Amino acid sequence: MTALAVAIIDLVIANRVLARIGAVDAYGHVSVRHPTQPEIFLLSRSRSPQLVERDDIMQFDHEGCVVGSDDRPPYSERFIHAAIYAARPDVHAIAHGHPRALLPFTVADFRMRPIFMTADEFGANVPVWDIRTAFGDGTNLLITDIVQGRDLANAFGRNERAVLMRGHGFVGAGRSAGQLIRMCKALLENAAVQLEAARLGPLKEMTAAEIDARRRTIGSDDEGPSMMRGFEYEAVQAGLQSLLTERAAFKAQQSTSNTPRPR
Repeated sequence: MTALAVAIIDLVIANRVLARIGAVDAYGHVSVRHPTQPEIFLLSRSRSPQLVERDDIMQFDHEGCVVGSDDRPPYSERFIHAAIYAARPDVHAIAHGHPRALLPFTVADFRMRPIFMTADEFGANVPVWDIRTAFGDGTNLLITDIVQGRDLANAFGRNERAVLMRGHGFVGAGRSAGQLIRMCKALLENAAVQLEAARLGPLKEMTAAEIDARRRTIGSDDEGPSMMRGFEYEAVQAGLQSLLTERAAFKAQQSTSNTPRPR
């Protein structure tokens, strides 16, 4: 129960932070994988991410079906989350949004290039998925069933962390809510810098070796002091200091319960 309480707090924080920085708008959505039942994910009822509270959180399976008897209206594009969690066991947090800074990259022959230092969060390759390829030119561009969700999930392959959707937006897939926030912020910042710098002349992007070096430096411990510094900063900027305090109490309780008792 403690792990689930932390996961729900992280999900609320991710919703509110990503709304504050513009990664998701009223029609975006954010999820996390259930911490002890990996075949289930947590996602708000159909509500603007900026307004999401703990009581809004519902549970879904990898087909996008509601778990239990919760009859509140869900997001219609929950199949994005269901399909990616099913395909990628390493993914524990997902966001879908429509930030204007990314839209030019979804419709022009102008790929996202890793040029800003934090671009290691999303990597050298950000594919563009076009719903027309598999489903023709008569869709409404939304992901409305699990078949479309699975086709989108295939664009992530085994390693990609972000995919752009032609004329629609993006999907980011992270190993934690904290890493997802960092990646979404990096995508927006990199896009803005790239569009501005492209007017000035040729671009100098990060090398694969630089991206690898950045990732080794950051590591994979999103609960470590360096990474938590960013997570806490973003949460406070979103007005969520009280949730951080509760989270710290739950984490302390979790740590105590996991400490072996002396014999």
